[in-house]
Amino acid sequence: MKTLKKIYNEQKEFQLNFFDLEKMTTEKKVEWSKEFILSIHRELGEVLENLPWKPHKKSNYKKINHEELSVELIDCFKYLLNLFILWDISPDEFAKVFFEKSKIVKKKYAERNKNNANQK
Repeated sequence: MKTLKKIYNEQKEFQLNFFDLEKMTTEKKVEWSKEFILSIHRELGEVLENLPWKPHKKSNYKKINHEELSVELIDCFKYLLNLFILWDISPDEFAKVFFEKSKIVKKKYAERNKNNANQK
């Protein structure tokens, strides 16, 4: 958790170059949210560009540049983190909701697999 807080604070400090969260209206938060979401979308495209996902390129799995891929994934994460910062979702709240949601997903997965096993 300590590392997540450090990452969060590093990104939050950088974002202060662009806006003051204390003075930001909900309307401005929505506008910035749109910008961050569009940026994530673009960055995800760059992640795909680093993967041999096309059928005719699947033989290139050994040629994946791990460093470039990690940089693009970090770009995605930074924009996503900006959304958490923008909407004042702290690292502690993030962790709490993350683990609550994980429990729900695991339960649904177990129930689905149980139902699939009973149908066979």
